[in-house]
Amino acid sequence: MVLQRKNLAAQLVLNIAAWAIFFMLPFVFLYYNPKSTPSPLSSPRFVNSLITSNIILIIFYYFNRWWLIPKLLARKKTWFYIFSIIGYLALYIAILYFIFIKAPETQKYIRDQLVKNPNFKMTLRFFWPGPVTLFLLTFVVSSSSKVIAQWFQAEENRQEVTKQQLQTELSLLKSQVNPHFLFNTLNSIYSLSVTNSDKTPDAVMKLSRIMRYTLEESQNDEVPLDDEIMFARSYIDLQQLRLTDKVHINFATTGETESVIIAPLLFIPFIENAFKYGISAHHPSAIDIQLQASNHQVVFTCVNDVVPAAQKHEGTGTGIINTQRRLDMLYPGKHSLTIESNTQQYKVLLILNV
Repeated sequence: MVLQRKNLAAQLVLNIAAWAIFFMLPFVFLYYNPKSTPSPLSSPRFVNSLITSNIILIIFYYFNRWWLIPKLLARKKTWFYIFSIIGYLALYIAILYFIFIKAPETQKYIRDQLVKNPNFKMTLRFFWPGPVTLFLLTFVVSSSSKVIAQWFQAEENRQEVTKQQLQTELSLLKSQVNPHFLFNTLNSIYSLSVTNSDKTPDAVMKLSRIMRYTLEESQNDEVPLDDEIMFARSYIDLQQLRLTDKVHINFATTGETESVIIAPLLFIPFIENAFKYGISAHHPSAIDIQLQASNHQVVFTCVNDVVPAAQKHEGTGTGIINTQRRLDMLYPGKHSLTIESNTQQYKVLLILNV
């Protein structure tokens, strides 16, 4: 939209310049005799030259812009284009010269000169600075308007292609998040089923609700923050079904969460990561998840203990990488993601300006 406005503004400026050339500059560049006429418009020769020049230059303006440049120059027929311009200039000069030589004022001048000198002959001038200048100005304005219009169109097309590429990439990344989430959740349910836990049916039901969200709500570009919080709580509840008392989970939200809209599935990869690498069935461990929201900012923190490598679940490892890429595209310059890790803790701090 911005490019279209700039394009229209540039076209307006060039059109004003073109009309100035067609209607105003001929008064400067076309010949008239100030000694014999009080003003240019009182000279039939000048008026005829002015009208004819305007018609020819207007035709050339659009002819060059809409036919010569696209059909010849754009197809690299440079010599044909140059010869066409020179031919049109020669025709323009010839028509103006014919008007000039056949004008009553010029004929009267020739007769007067013949009376004084019977051998007088009218000198032919093949180069007229005034008409040539008008033609060159028209050529420059016409070519510039076409080049500028094509540049704006190319830039608009480039931005549209970039936008489509980003949408395609975002869709791909989002589609990668869902299988990644499903993969890790099925691992949790598998752990329950192996032990014949009576929590398995409840876990399947929770998974059903979670997958309904990932298949329906998360396909939108934006969702209410409250929906994301409910989704995260369901996931945490599902994970807690298989945990022992050695694992302490804290999930707290504060602030105006009901009025905030964000992109979907931004927090769950970090929460998944915390459960994958931050819990142990044999050692005390903890996961602390905090979310603070206001009208303009969302602050998400997730801190988990780092347990021995032998206790880690297998996974695809794509969740956090995809989330980082989505943040770069969805919130360019409007987010801050800090990940700190050591042998004891893994901490994620995500700040979104919404």
